[in-house]
Amino acid sequence: MGNIRRLGWLLLRVGVSVALLAAIVWRIPWPEIGKALQAARLAWLLVAILLAGAQVTFASLRWHALLGAQEIALSLGETLSLTLIGHFFNAFLPGSTGGDLARIYYAVRVAPLQKAAASLSVVFDRFVGVIVLLLVGCTLCLPLYPLFSKSFLVRKALLLFLLVAAGILLFALLAWFLPRLLRQRPFRLWEKHAPFHRLLEELSHALRRFAADRGATIRAVLFSLGSHTATFGFAWCVATALELPIPFWILAAILAVVSVLDAIPISISGLGVREGLLVLFFQPLGLSGAQAVTFSLLFFGTTLFWSFAGGIVYWRRKARRSAEESRAP
Repeated sequence: MGNIRRLGWLLLRVGVSVALLAAIVWRIPWPEIGKALQAARLAWLLVAILLAGAQVTFASLRWHALLGAQEIALSLGETLSLTLIGHFFNAFLPGSTGGDLARIYYAVRVAPLQKAAASLSVVFDRFVGVIVLLLVGCTLCLPLYPLFSKSFLVRKALLLFLLVAAGILLFALLAWFLPRLLRQRPFRLWEKHAPFHRLLEELSHALRRFAADRGATIRAVLFSLGSHTATFGFAWCVATALELPIPFWILAAILAVVSVLDAIPISISGLGVREGLLVLFFQPLGLSGAQAVTFSLLFFGTTLFWSFAGGIVYWRRKARRSAEESRAP
């Protein structure tokens, strides 16, 4: 029954991706996109690929700092390998968080005696990244709101972005305060029966370990800023390669919002959702839907370079493990 349910969700997300892309494809002049891709300046695309690699590197440094806070001894090279594997699965699993499941799987295998801490390190790695992205998005979008507010649908997208930010903040507050509250005398009878109590308790302990190691948390935040800056940088290089007149800070604000919203697992790797949102946000800038879709496809294609690199790491790891198992008595 569980397999049927998972298959149903997967088919639903594939259907959402196909439906959204079909709606976009129906309206976009593909010959125009083909010409734009052919005219893209290769030098800027190469710089974009290098910056995309920097983004992966900063992300692995962030996770490595958080692993250290949880006292999990994982080398930087191993952390980078697992980050690349997660990047590979991100390209093909629902939403842009599917690779986190792969990272949890391999982190638990590497640290079998610290399963909870290894799993939570991935959760908090994503959490820190999203929190920093939300702060960056809110900071950049506020002065640009008069520009974006001209479109009704863009205003709705910004409202959804703020609701997601509020929801994540509320969850963080629950994780921090609820376990302590339930231990108070008036609530002790509810402690064992509270929904998600054990999960919140573990999250609370992990949060306190991160709070105790402020150096690791600060490093994680700084590495997260580096990761997002690299993402904005390679996106700007892609826009420059296509000769799209978008200022860096406006593009960064758009990508901050789009990256949060296309992480909602309703499509495969955000396909369709990302393109639709970019079409909406590019319209107030005087850019056409064809330009938005061209940018989105080339932006996604740039990330695929490192996804394929992660695929190579994954298959080599899998082959090495198979060889070790075959040699075992």
